[in-house]
Amino acid sequence: MKRKILGFLAICLLVGLTNINAAFLLKMPDTSKSGDVISDGSYVGLGSSHYIAGDNTANKGIRCFLTFDLSSLPAGSTITSAYLNLTAATVYSDPFGDLGNMYLEQVRYGSSLTGGDYNTASVKFICGYAGKPTTAKNVTTAVNNEFSLGYTRFQVRLRFTSKSDNNGDFDRIVFSGPTLSISYTTGVTSATLQTNKSTYPLGETVYFTLKNTGTTDIGSTTNNPWMIQKYITGSWTTCYVPGVALAPWTIHPGQSKTWSWGQNSNTMIPIDDANYRVRVTIGSNTWTDNFKIESGPPLNITATASKSQYTVGDTVKIYIKANKNCSVKFYLQKPVGGESLLSTTLTSLTGNVTYTLNIPSSTGSSITGTYRFRAVATVGSETDEDETLYDVAAAETPAPTTTPAPTTTPPPTTTAPPTTTPAPTTTAPPTTPVPTGRFSVSKPEYKQGEAVEMYLESTGTTPIQLPNTAPWTVFRVEGGLFEVYNPDAAEIITEVPGHMSWIWNQKDNLGESVPEGNYKIILRTLNAGEYSASFKITGEVAPPTTQPQTTTPSPLSSLLENPLVLIGGAVLLLLLVLIIVLALKK
Repeated sequence: MKRKILGFLAICLLVGLTNINAAFLLKMPDTSKSGDVISDGSYVGLGSSHYIAGDNTANKGIRCFLTFDLSSLPAGSTITSAYLNLTAATVYSDPFGDLGNMYLEQVRYGSSLTGGDYNTASVKFICGYAGKPTTAKNVTTAVNNEFSLGYTRFQVRLRFTSKSDNNGDFDRIVFSGPTLSISYTTGVTSATLQTNKSTYPLGETVYFTLKNTGTTDIGSTTNNPWMIQKYITGSWTTCYVPGVALAPWTIHPGQSKTWSWGQNSNTMIPIDDANYRVRVTIGSNTWTDNFKIESGPPLNITATASKSQYTVGDTVKIYIKANKNCSVKFYLQKPVGGESLLSTTLTSLTGNVTYTLNIPSSTGSSITGTYRFRAVATVGSETDEDETLYDVAAAETPAPTTTPAPTTTPPPTTTAPPTTTPAPTTTAPPTTPVPTGRFSVSKPEYKQGEAVEMYLESTGTTPIQLPNTAPWTVFRVEGGLFEVYNPDAAEIITEVPGHMSWIWNQKDNLGESVPEGNYKIILRTLNAGEYSASFKITGEVAPPTTQPQTTTPSPLSSLLENPLVLIGGAVLLLLLVLIIVLALKK
């Protein structure tokens, strides 16, 4: 009977340990996408279990690239911890002394490693090493972010500060067994919080979106479960808390909810150039996203009339441009009657884009004299104004014809009837056809990193006028439009008599690759309104790997990984020993 009890307790202990660690993965690098790249692109090493960073005897730099497959994680999982272990490594010569610190960075180089990936852009700086790694690095945030965005792989790069010390030595560190251990749960709340931009000018509204990436609903009983915090002297300090009311809402899996903050403070903390974050708390879950506010140059607006003099009846054309997003009011002072506010007010003038305002003759320009047009711009606490003068002159009339005095002749016997002169025929002035066009992209769907080609075709007889050489903006479509990329362009009014084309390389305003999703390009013109084209960016599907996946480890290895399990197991073992001792004494 005693043996049966002891056996039952042992089975319970083993089963308990196994169930506790059921949601755990230990990933080895995907050798088909992991390896070494030499700085000149002359060599790419793949398929090895050893990975090198440093330089070689030819004084060329070597960088190490590692890919870990995430496709085996169940959809809707929440990653509770992820650790990258680089401690199984050997140092040769003196790379840390000759080449400086070694940096671990998250990158995205896709489904294949090529020579050009040596200088691929960094997605996130993780940490730096002054010597050989001695402990596993916590990469939970980076791995969870990739998984929540729909990526099926986690990729990192290891590089030294200097490419080479030019001494002809093979300075290097060789990693022989890197691993990525992931603990996760399924069927629980999972979401991402993201602002529509990473950097905002002072005064611009900040938009942020909470997207449900899990398998269960996210719901709140209040309308605004968020706050804004400012980074002050090493800690996050709350600077704004919105008004909260009982207004229940729910975000279903795959859906999102967006809020906005107008850069105002209600805690006596000034909003100026600094690092900020938005913090959303619902129940026991909290999400944050960081962003920066920069004041930049002071607000500046210019107003220029297309001509210095118009004729009564002409339409006056004014060009307005500001160096940042703002709202603008327009005023017109006539030769008589004083200044008045025009009915046209721009609540949002896009920075560095020329706006054309047409003033019809009915707005006072039927009176001759000098007019003053004034534009007043406002953003946040900043204001600026500019004015332009123009004259309106009367239309020229032909000089009267001088009729010579009639010659006196004797009156005729019979008076001839007067000749009736026909009224002159009025010819309507010719009208300019309205410009028309067609804007499109080369295809509806692109792979990540693939160039997006766009075309503007003028389909009418009147050329389309553009405010600059590249008047288009790329937006991400996700519960609204979020600006992704606005190209630099020469401020030259450009005509499109036939067609024009542009290419976007899928980089955002910070030079980083954009994620998968739906996008829209909006193109602005001076005389034909706006055009838009939508498309989708998708990731490449990873090919099946022949490498076996590591599933649930043995209880012993799990004990070494999880301190809570170690403590629980120790208590159960102590209880088991105590039962055995008591049984033997009886």
